[in-house]
Amino acid sequence: PEGIDYTPLAQALNGSVIKLANGTNVYVNPFDLNINNKDEGGDPVKVKADFVETICNIAIGGKYGLSPAEKSIIDICVERIYEPYIKRLQNTHQTIDIENAPTFVDFYNELIGDPHVEAQHLALSLQRYVSGSLDIFSHTTNVQIDNRFTVYNLRDIGPGLKELGLQICLDNIWNKMIANSKKGKRTRLYCDEFHLLTQTEISAKYTQQIWRRARKWNGIPTGITQQVEDMMKTEEGRAIIGNSEFVMMLSMNAYGRAQMQQMYNLTDAEMEYITSSGSGHGLIYNGKDIIPFVDEFPKDTKL
Repeated sequence: PEGIDYTPLAQALNGSVIKLANGTNVYVNPFDLNINNKDEGGDPVKVKADFVETICNIAIGGKYGLSPAEKSIIDICVERIYEPYIKRLQNTHQTIDIENAPTFVDFYNELIGDPHVEAQHLALSLQRYVSGSLDIFSHTTNVQIDNRFTVYNLRDIGPGLKELGLQICLDNIWNKMIANSKKGKRTRLYCDEFHLLTQTEISAKYTQQIWRRARKWNGIPTGITQQVEDMMKTEEGRAIIGNSEFVMMLSMNAYGRAQMQQMYNLTDAEMEYITSSGSGHGLIYNGKDIIPFVDEFPKDTKL
């Protein structure tokens, strides 16, 4: 989300940087769908409908979220726009077709054509994401994510799109993770400023789902944050930390330390490693044990 930390690293290691912002003509389509992305019932469109509900909730849900009627309308319209796409994949024996995937425009047009009042309300609320000032997610995906080291830079996306952009980027990476898994490849996913993904219940639930399902697709997700207290404010944030098999703790504030001490039953001696400690001091939890460490990294190397 900040952009300044990983772009130089990607450039030094011949990686690629995807910068998402208005006016860049770089697009990621939230309606891209890999049909191998199935829930327990085996329906990839149902999984996508849940995601579309998530991004609609972020975009227009407001204080009270979407109504049951609006959620039903979303399910119906998502199913309709994917019918020709699924048939095309079956005929071509593909699992994903980015060039022919539905877009926000197709979803909007389906809402406009639905006679229910709820559909018209949804369409009006989403209009600015389709043809208005926030339309960067209404186009066919045109980014290349084949580089082994790819950075999604959201620094300049604007505050009105940051949470939505984070979720859409995660979904785009999720499709890549599934494709990699089919090739026998692991995918490492690093989310910096991770607390931003747990600020709302809707966003936190989707992120928790990724943490829960990533292992199935050879995914290794890692969250990085200095705001431990923000993570611990939500049930989903606490669950993500509690279900992580590897946790590295560095120096943190008093509230964060108290939360970690309670969660991992840290001793006073162990707490010293995360209390006003120097650079490279901390604790590692490896799923079973707490390991104090001091890492005096050499300063005379390129790294």
